[in-house]
Amino acid sequence: MDTDVTPSPLPPEGALALAPVEDAAALVLHDPAALKQRLETYGESRRLLLDWILSKLVAGIDYTLIHRKVGPRGQKTECPNVGNMVDRTCPTCGGKSTLCKPGSEKICGLLQLRPTFRRDAETWEMLGSEPGVVALVCELVTASGVVVAEGRGARHRDMDYGDVNKTVKMTQKSGQTDAVLRLVGLSEIFTQDLEDSPGFVSNGDDAGDFQTPKAKAAATPAPAVPAETLQSQLRRSVEAASSARAERERPPTAAPPARGPAAPRAPQAPTRPTRPVPAPARGQAPPDALSPARVNRLMALVHEAIRAAEVPQEQHEAVFDVARAYLVEWVGRTQGRERLSDCSWRAYDELCAQVPAAVDAALGAEGPPPAPRAPRPRLVRRSYGAPKPFARRGY
Repeated sequence: MDTDVTPSPLPPEGALALAPVEDAAALVLHDPAALKQRLETYGESRRLLLDWILSKLVAGIDYTLIHRKVGPRGQKTECPNVGNMVDRTCPTCGGKSTLCKPGSEKICGLLQLRPTFRRDAETWEMLGSEPGVVALVCELVTASGVVVAEGRGARHRDMDYGDVNKTVKMTQKSGQTDAVLRLVGLSEIFTQDLEDSPGFVSNGDDAGDFQTPKAKAAATPAPAVPAETLQSQLRRSVEAASSARAERERPPTAAPPARGPAAPRAPQAPTRPTRPVPAPARGQAPPDALSPARVNRLMALVHEAIRAAEVPQEQHEAVFDVARAYLVEWVGRTQGRERLSDCSWRAYDELCAQVPAAVDAALGAEGPPPAPRAPRPRLVRRSYGAPKPFARRGY
């Protein structure tokens, strides 16, 4: 029984049939002659197609040559042929031409292909589903609706300073260029997107990562300093000084009477009498002087107290000098030492407790009474020629 076979419709005249023929035989590997003929036919067809496409493209518009830097690492210089942008390759630096958007559109028009775009959910999920990332798939479709090539493109909106429209256009361009390069195997001749890479450097090993523009990056706010910091530090210092003073003034308590037979006491080594710390020579620091870290913390407390008093910036240094002189006088009055750093570390808490009074004195409040001065010796002049009082006169 004979059956009628409906032939497949032929492509319109003047159009290139890029879609594979449905009834074409598979690649025959068991027949060397047929395989050789098939490969020769494919190679010749591709050569003719590439020559025809490249003859239609215009250098400098449809594609442009991107040069690389030459020289050793760290001493790279510009390629001497950097002005040549019309050749497809550079023999000096090995640069390759990049296919521009006009070139990809011209190839699609010459081959009568229509690019269509759809969302690339898989790529977007692989990138972490990050907000602001646009991922698209470009499909090149023939007049009969057959997809002959596919390309992908992705871009972040921060790369275009938040211009969403430009981000979508650049993503479509990347996907369309990728599809055209895959269509006829143009990757060996052209590359893609080098002219639009942010911070593009011609040699690939020196190219850096993309960074968010500083104009769009939000400034990190400075951490707020709690207002209770100074007060809490001063409160702890005053409490510690009060506790130490009360401990020193507390009378010794009698030991409770022992019950039962007293246990024999272990012999104790004779205690040596404590010797007073000798006064240091003039200009030398005493052995119990404050460490530089404690002096720096004390100065920081003074600055914090002045800022808490809302002193204008132009008066800050003057107030600080007066407050520091107050503390120096307190050290001299209580310990008999000339410099602030010579203060004993045992009186450090009491010295910190004097910071509020020092700032108040610097702001015009009543300061401490002046230290008592030793009476100056009276100068008595004697005249040996004058008669002495109560002297007996001889007659």
